[in-house]
Amino acid sequence: MASPIAASSNIDSSGSSVVQARQPKLSPEFIAQHYPSEAKLLHVHLIHRHGERTPASHLFPSISPRYWNFCAQGNRLHADFAKAVKVYSPNSETDKDGNSYQQWYNYMFKSENYKNTSIFPKDNLSKAHGNDKSQFTADTCAFGQLTDVGRQSLTALGSHMRALYMDALGFLPAVPRPGDNNEPTEDLYLRTSSYSRAFESLQHALGGMYPNLPANSPLFRINVRPRNRENLYPDYHCEITNRLHTEKAIESIKLFAEDYATLHKDIPQIPSLREPFEVELKRRTAHGSLFVWDTTSSMRSHGLPLPKEIDDELIARLSKMSAVEYLHPTMRSIQLARMQIGPLVGELADNVVDVVEADRGIVTGKQRPPKMSIYSGHDTTVGPLLAVFGDDLAGSPSLATSATPMWPPFASSVRIELLKDSVSPYPTIQPSWAGDLANHSEDMSAIPPEERIRPLNVPDSLYRWAPRQTDNASAVPFNPRATRDYYVRIWYNDRSVQLPACRDPGAHHTKLGPSVCTLDGFFKQIARFVPSESETIQERLALAEAQSQSHQ
Repeated sequence: MASPIAASSNIDSSGSSVVQARQPKLSPEFIAQHYPSEAKLLHVHLIHRHGERTPASHLFPSISPRYWNFCAQGNRLHADFAKAVKVYSPNSETDKDGNSYQQWYNYMFKSENYKNTSIFPKDNLSKAHGNDKSQFTADTCAFGQLTDVGRQSLTALGSHMRALYMDALGFLPAVPRPGDNNEPTEDLYLRTSSYSRAFESLQHALGGMYPNLPANSPLFRINVRPRNRENLYPDYHCEITNRLHTEKAIESIKLFAEDYATLHKDIPQIPSLREPFEVELKRRTAHGSLFVWDTTSSMRSHGLPLPKEIDDELIARLSKMSAVEYLHPTMRSIQLARMQIGPLVGELADNVVDVVEADRGIVTGKQRPPKMSIYSGHDTTVGPLLAVFGDDLAGSPSLATSATPMWPPFASSVRIELLKDSVSPYPTIQPSWAGDLANHSEDMSAIPPEERIRPLNVPDSLYRWAPRQTDNASAVPFNPRATRDYYVRIWYNDRSVQLPACRDPGAHHTKLGPSVCTLDGFFKQIARFVPSESETIQERLALAEAQSQSHQ
């Protein structure tokens, strides 16, 4: 049976719903239905977007304030940090090196907006609308900065994780346990992109999970990768990826041509949007809706007044068309999805394998896997990831009354739960893609990605295992049903996600329904999106050659 949470979700197309993420309401009935005693929770991935922020640029001075004064708490935290590292003194207008607070402020946020990329246009700080009374104060935010509203949203997300995984399920300890030799806790793996809005969102999510920790509590180790190794968002400096995305965006817009044309006809009718919209639209072939959405959604989420013409319906249409421009291309192109989010999907698969092997008692020399892995990222993390999972963010080409908000709201989250159930009957029929099982134990790199049964990085040894086995894994016969006790469920905010590979009865839990995949069904869904390093190189070279020829 289908998951009731998906059927009863209260998502609507109002302006408030498309800018705010919701979590399912926890109740004894919800817990009993989705977390029966025979289904043991082994691991949770939480991948979330940062909280509410200011716009990435000051593109619409005719409607938005020049100064966004929503960062009182954040700026105090920044000042306390600066004081702690002895670069700022609250008793002086300058620090010990003679730098002003404004200079330090600019330094901290020197790379915190997209104005130098191909997505958003440059700021226009020289203009302001006639009724703009905003002034620079100690509460003023930088563009792209996490606001105090966003901090509250992430604290609420963390509180929900606590209510579910600690209070209701007892899965996580109420107080984090120290690692070996009093090292930071190993219960959680924590990673964030280098953007401060993502880093600080993670901090507040942890604050919601563990409020009022005693002073002697274990530390948290937060992992941050250099940008040239980051996989939490697409590589904006890769011209090959950017060109492919633009090509696919144009194709997506054509699929939704009528709705797109209507929206682009209606926006210039709004006097406050006409000039910047028309000027910027001439500079680009895609992303026309996205830069309007960026400002209006931020204003709506912070309670700022908008012109009466920018109502809930227009906000919802902007959300949908922004997804058509930027996220729908990833759904339509496996190649683009591999390039944008494939490395992260491969990392998530590695984590699942580690937990399964640890559950089997296999000693690999690695440290004990964490119970929860939290990744603090962006809309460009959550959106492509949902595309890999087959979640149709853009719906059908008829968008007028679509009930699903498509652009991932602030504080949106994807949860990947790994479950173990050795009691419930395993599916006795084969899934529709069972014909690919013949290739299950062969050299996976020789199999076309669309026909692979599992990602390349899922080892063959996972299927060469038997209870109480003592021999080397290579000596154990290959068993395609060796993972039969393991299942995966994915949540997007307040609804479960039914993966296309798991919809038929042979690929999901016999009692919990299509929202709970067999582990093999999950692997089948993501297999084509995880290329090897050599495949990535070959694919990019071939694409570069094709793009070069098309421009000659």
